[in-house]
Amino acid sequence: MHDHQPQQNAALPGGERPAWALIGPGIAALTGLYLLTMPFGPAARVSLQSDLALPGQTALLMTLVAYLVSAAAGGALGVGLGGRLLTTVGMTATAFMIIGVLLNALAPDSGIYVTGRVLSGLGAGGVVGATVAVARRAGRSRGAMIAILAGLGVLALILGPLINHGLSSALSWRLGYLFTVLPLVVGLIVAAVSGFVLFLTRRPAQPHPAGLPYPPAEQRP
Repeated sequence: MHDHQPQQNAALPGGERPAWALIGPGIAALTGLYLLTMPFGPAARVSLQSDLALPGQTALLMTLVAYLVSAAAGGALGVGLGGRLLTTVGMTATAFMIIGVLLNALAPDSGIYVTGRVLSGLGAGGVVGATVAVARRAGRSRGAMIAILAGLGVLALILGPLINHGLSSALSWRLGYLFTVLPLVVGLIVAAVSGFVLFLTRRPAQPHPAGLPYPPAEQRP
């Protein structure tokens, strides 16, 4: 008789993902929350309205609504697909966010700016939804993981207008959007690397005593 030693790269039970698989999507999700509130720093708000000829506070609030509505749509997709396709959803959503913030930073008029907000919101909702979907299935570490992500999320919402106010006062409101490209690119690269590692360490089908293979554990990066 031969003892079967457990594989170190075996899939986690119940389709769970290791905590490190959430680092890339988590960075993008926190950046998405930061993007939600950043236009509302006092200096950024005034400069934005002046440069893009936004007619008063109502127009600025409409950009917030556009962000939230698109984020809700993206969030539904993220929750539905993120548990099974974390890497695919996370990278696609992050790419949408990068395109969106670049449109915001370079926007010559309010139409391009709103388009950028819609794309950013769609991506942010998708990556937040995927992150939440996976965190909820984190087994024994679920509570701690959700608490950490929630705390960092609140911090990102608070810091958004404060940091952007400082950047807008010293330089330009457009720099506030360019500033977010770096963490988004980092999140995209980390998500790609972690997805590749998950793909390489998937558990193969295990032999059955009767000669039939067990079905492989579901773990798709």
